[in-house]
Amino acid sequence: MTVVRLYAGLREAAGQRDFDVDLPAGALIGELLKRLIALRPKLAGKVLDENGSVPRYVAVFVNGRDIRHLNGLQTPVEPQDEIAIFPPVAGGQSVNG
Repeated sequence: MTVVRLYAGLREAAGQRDFDVDLPAGALIGELLKRLIALRPKLAGKVLDENGSVPRYVAVFVNGRDIRHLNGLQTPVEPQDEIAIFPPVAGGQSVNG
């Protein structure tokens, strides 16, 4: 099983942080994300947009590497891989002094 870890608001939307997702051999990260949304429908629109793409402000990593620097949604996923998904993070507070 492939381990998926959700962070911040995504974890809250899904109701848990870690998921084990069973995928067939040769699966792609795009398939994994669709399967994750099927398991937790509240993630719809947060992990993939209406066009089926990862929104610019969401970071998806396979074994610590951003899929934007790999093959995007066509990045292969193996059972031993660890997937991390980070939602947008709000900035800090500005201090004027």
